[in-house]
Amino acid sequence: MRRSKKKKRRTIPIPTTSMGDIAFLLIIFFLVCSESIKDNPNLQVALPTSEHVVKPKVSVVAYVAIDENGQLHCDNNKLDSAKDLEWLLRSILTKTVSDDQRHVQFKCDKSQPREVFQPILQAIAEAGGIIEAVGESEAQ
Repeated sequence: MRRSKKKKRRTIPIPTTSMGDIAFLLIIFFLVCSESIKDNPNLQVALPTSEHVVKPKVSVVAYVAIDENGQLHCDNNKLDSAKDLEWLLRSILTKTVSDDQRHVQFKCDKSQPREVFQPILQAIAEAGGIIEAVGESEAQ
């Protein structure tokens, strides 16, 4: 009687020595890139003043600003209309899960009339964003 021989399965080792280096390089890359889309320091916006200014402690997913010329900006990109902003924010906010991730920071130059910033606020709200308006304290 012959016994059947079982074939031994060969295992191939996976090299994991450089995985840690690659992971840290990716983390550094994404941190550097994410800082580049933050608030634009070159954008000139004179903020309105109020005695009830409180600095929010939430993470902001997008930055919207109207400069002194009435030009609309979102994350350092110039936009032509409130509808363009609404569609851009909808695409950004579809990746969010909770309300804590839906905050949109809004800055508007104090010289702009209500007719300019009202459609922008409406576009942010219709896209599903939670508006965080930015201003300066009167004490400053």
